[in-house]
Amino acid sequence: MLKYYDELLYYAYKLVGDKERAKDIVQETYSRVLEIKDNRKIKNQRAYLYKVVKHIAVDESIEEQKLKSTIFQEDITLSIKTEQPEEIAIKQNQEEIFMQIVNELPQRTKEAFVLFTVDGYTRKEIAKMMDITSNAVEKLIKRATIKIEDELSKKGF
Repeated sequence: MLKYYDELLYYAYKLVGDKERAKDIVQETYSRVLEIKDNRKIKNQRAYLYKVVKHIAVDESIEEQKLKSTIFQEDITLSIKTEQPEEIAIKQNQEEIFMQIVNELPQRTKEAFVLFTVDGYTRKEIAKMMDITSNAVEKLIKRATIKIEDELSKKGF
């Protein structure tokens, strides 16, 4: 029976497209056939080995598809989460508090912070727009960030 190993490996590889999986399938094939061989006589060993290889490959493919489907379904189930009314209210409250803190910043600090974080301008672009140095922009953004973090922590966020 071992004389068919290489051709069975090639056949399994053609079925699954992965050499390591093909080796596992052929090994499982020999294991199953040896168990059966003790109980009954196999007339055409080569044909029987091919049949078992195909059966194992199909079974593995079905199991793999089930697993992928299950994972996909779990992803869908976990990703579909609707916010509850109290979560929406809390989120709106947090946004209002955040905006209140930002609006209380000094004008130049607020302008640099908003241009950087909301509008996405670079420090260099902001420096040109505000007619200051990039270093000054960095300091304004840092001051704004520190002030916002301090105020949020005071309010329990």
